[in-house]
Amino acid sequence: METGVFPNIELQEYINQHFVPVKFVSGVDADQFYRYGVTAVPAFLVLDQQGNEVFREIGYVEADLFIEKLEEARKKSALEK
Repeated sequence: METGVFPNIELQEYINQHFVPVKFVSGVDADQFYRYGVTAVPAFLVLDQQGNEVFREIGYVEADLFIEKLEEARKKSALEK
C-alpha cells in the first residue's frame, strides 16, 4: 500500500482534508494493534472523536475504491452523531 496506493495524490489530498492519519507499525506498536483487535495487515481503521471505530478495512485496496470506502465511513460517522 505504501508504494502502490498511498503515493496517489488524490488519495493523499482526500485523507489530509478529511482525516487525521496515524500510522502504527506491526510489532513496534503492538499495544495499538491489540487495543483495536487488529490481527492482519494492512488494516485501516477510521475512528470517531471519542476513539470509537466507525470503519475497518483489511487488505489491499486500490486508491479510487479506498476513497469511496473512506467517504462511506465519513457519512456513517456523521449519521451517528
